Amino acid sequence: MKILSLDAAMAACSAAVIDTEVALPLAAALVEMERGHAEALPSMVAEVMACSGLAMSQIDRVAVTTGPGAFTGVRIGLAMARGLGLARGIPVIGIDSLSAIAANETARSHLLVVSDARNDEVYAALFDADRKLIMGPQVAVAAHVAAGLPGKTVVLGTAARSAVAASGRGDLILSQAFPLPVASRFARIYAGAAAGNRPAPLYLRTPDARPQAAGLRKFKAMRIEPAGLAADGLLAALHGESFDDGWNAQTFAEMLSTPGTEAALAHDGGDPLGFIVTRQALDEAEIIAIGVRPAVQRRGVAHQLLAWQLAVLAARGVRHLFLEVAASNLPAQALYTGSGFAEAGRRKGYYKRHGGFEDAIVLRRELHP
Repeated sequence: MKILSLDAAMAACSAAVIDTEVALPLAAALVEMERGHAEALPSMVAEVMACSGLAMSQIDRVAVTTGPGAFTGVRIGLAMARGLGLARGIPVIGIDSLSAIAANETARSHLLVVSDARNDEVYAALFDADRKLIMGPQVAVAAHVAAGLPGKTVVLGTAARSAVAASGRGDLILSQAFPLPVASRFARIYAGAAAGNRPAPLYLRTPDARPQAAGLRKFKAMRIEPAGLAADGLLAALHGESFDDGWNAQTFAEMLSTPGTEAALAHDGGDPLGFIVTRQALDEAEIIAIGVRPAVQRRGVAHQLLAWQLAVLAARGVRHLFLEVAASNLPAQALYTGSGFAEAGRRKGYYKRHGGFEDAIVLRRELHP
């Protein structure tokens, strides 16, 4: 079996082509990097494919890390793997990042993989000597994660040293293996894992985690980026937080598969903040949904999402932009009218509410006078 594997979930970018009948990878590349995965991964995949001597038509499976890890990197890797899988009609293997890291350690012993998750927390998973998952992946407090481990457990990952030190134990063993996923290693170990076409991202902080209040005054690292099919699960989680009648991942997947429909996500240093979904047809477009996590509302996220999307649509030649808002949703109406929208009509009884129905106000904005 010939597998193309790739990883962009953490502070490295790697790709490899392996043949399960041959001991060494046919081609492999890895570069440590904090950012720039979107630019690095496509060229890295092209490089390993060229060096392997194989055509893409000869690849039987694609393997990719699904997280936990960097918000942007997880989406980049998944989007590329899904795209390749769909284009070639081949299955895609999704492997969580901690299991991928565990593949680097050869010692036959219990193994704890811990990666830095910021705010004195780690992403953690515990494996037995045969690399069967015992616990996790989960978010844990760094000072507590090693407390109940069996003696002589090997500890691996970017947070391994700090986790061992915080435990105060002297019977844990620091691994010398590489602390990040390596495409050429995890693909071989998980070659026979269950595969499909749409592995889901693993965002351990969503939807349960909430940004801490101390970090909400200013979003110094806030970024808005397009989101593809790989983000359907995260979009569903954010929609569920923002609205009473949340849409599921399948709804978002079907929506984003429709020509002209796209989504964008706002995040601050890796923490998802909100989203916007639009649909374009020729020179007209509509905003299907815009949502912001309750913990960060009234801090300008929706305004910036809207401004970003207006600029994107205008650059594409959209002239008329529409949206619908509930008649009782005064904060949303203030946002839209403050951004240049004006009422263009009403849909009577459009929204079904508990105990009755509510009108939808149709708003319109001209992007090109």
